[in-house]
Amino acid sequence: MTVEPASPLVDELARLWAEYDLDTLTSDAAQYLSAGTATDWGLSAPVDAAIPPISLGSGIPDPDHLPREELVAAMQRALGAVDDGPLRYGGAVGFEPLRMALAERYTRDRGMEVSSAHFTLTNGSAGAIDLVCSAFLSPGDVVIAEAPTFSGSLRTFRGHQADVVTVSMDHLGMHTEDLEATVERLKGQGRRIKFIYTIANFHNPMGAAMSLARREHLLRIAAKHGILILDDDAYGDIYFGEAAPRALSALSGGHGVITAGTFSKMIATGLRVGWIHADPAIIDRCTRMRFEMGNSPLLHRMLCEYMRDGALDHHLERVRHLYAEKLDILARALREHCEPYLSFKKPAGGFFLWVTLHEGLRADVLQAAGLEEGVSFPLGYAFFPNRVDPTGEHIRLAFSWTSKDDLVEAARRLGRACERAAEQLKRANPK
Repeated sequence: MTVEPASPLVDELARLWAEYDLDTLTSDAAQYLSAGTATDWGLSAPVDAAIPPISLGSGIPDPDHLPREELVAAMQRALGAVDDGPLRYGGAVGFEPLRMALAERYTRDRGMEVSSAHFTLTNGSAGAIDLVCSAFLSPGDVVIAEAPTFSGSLRTFRGHQADVVTVSMDHLGMHTEDLEATVERLKGQGRRIKFIYTIANFHNPMGAAMSLARREHLLRIAAKHGILILDDDAYGDIYFGEAAPRALSALSGGHGVITAGTFSKMIATGLRVGWIHADPAIIDRCTRMRFEMGNSPLLHRMLCEYMRDGALDHHLERVRHLYAEKLDILARALREHCEPYLSFKKPAGGFFLWVTLHEGLRADVLQAAGLEEGVSFPLGYAFFPNRVDPTGEHIRLAFSWTSKDDLVEAARRLGRACERAAEQLKRANPK
């Protein structure tokens, strides 16, 4: 096809539009947020490294254990429907049989009977959190979150023009005593607190599971002050012990807790199917804020077919053992190659290891040295709203996606990077 030269009309339009500043048309939220880049996640910008880096930044399922054949077979069964249901709009709440299958799993695993009315299907857990924010957040509202926390959710809250106030945490989860004091202080200032955002199970980035005592304290604080709890439960099914921690939704009897769930970490991130689990009255308010034609009915039906006859349970059993083994491999290799430069506490589930640096090492210096040695990872400070880590110097290592052999080699390279960073520190501060 021959490209036509610009017409006088095009030239005129180009001249006129060049006089406008696009920010005059952009929403307040879009002007506030910068474009998403790798550095938003604490990853370094792309560089030409002498050694192709091994990534410890990808918190996604193992690529060699994706249930490809089972999903293909499930897709074929889904497309075998006698009508056009898989290939037409699906509606705001999503495919009823898949919501029913989720309800049956939650009833079985959490010990609290729920129905399909307690679920709406979304574009992953990120879409679930965004939809909840659309339903309940107004500009200037407060979201209280753990610090550190998942940086993607922080962007979502800010995109809805909420103020994020943080509460510290440790390996037992959010410091709920500090939470109570924070709530009292904010209410005394006349602030309106809408959510307490938590990743109670196998936290990203810390890997922590909130203790039962803190879960119960959190529920009481939220109920006392009329604040909804938004529980980001992307990793709750990736546990390494006999059972998952008791879910906040089950402990609360379904009162005041909104759970964001997803198939992304259980199966594959490319599915982009998640859900909101909450009281039906909350689900109703969320679906009011849907202005598209729902998610893919084809994927919903495929997942429903896949879940029949326990296929998801069998898959989860296999990958739990796999991820526990990968964590053990990485932990042993770090102790062998990286002490005394760092320490960590092994999580009981999830994809992440939160690493504390010692010997005066700085995370950004170590990251740069790591790229030179051929290993990449995100910086800890990226998981704090103000991008300042007040608790020390940290990095986050993901072990789920990287192969077992590469985990060992990555730890070896990280050890060399620690030595390189320590030597740089010594040169900068000679005695």
